[in-house]
Parts: sequence; C-alpha cells; structure tokens
Amino acid sequence: MFFFSKRLRKSTPEDDEHLARAMEENDVGLKDKLAMIVSAFVVLVLPSLLVLLVIAGIALLIFGGF
Repeated sequence: MFFFSKRLRKSTPEDDEHLARAMEENDVGLKDKLAMIVSAFVVLVLPSLLVLLVIAGIALLIFGGF
C-alpha cells in the first residue's frame, strides 16, 4: 500500500542530546533561532493560508456566495 512512503525512524534521547550539544557547540543564539522560526512561518504558514483562501474563494464562486 505505502509504496512511495519512506519509513522514518523515531528520535531517541541520545539523538536529542546530540542535537542539543551541537546547538551549544555552534553557538546558535537567539537571533538565529528567531530567524529559523520566521523563515519557517514564511515558507510553511503563509503559503498554506494562501491556498486555503483560494480554495475558499473558489467555493464561494461555485456556491454563489459573492
């Protein structure tokens, strides 16, 4: 059934610890974290809202809502 899906492995506590250590070693500061959050918002949330608005507009046109 799931020919095209890839099985992802679960994160272990060791993986989480390694990531936290790597973030500290590379000195990821508040500005970097804020930049990552803002870019994720722009890349993920805004296009999703745009698609939903377009679909809602098409539905309004189809069902005579305008």
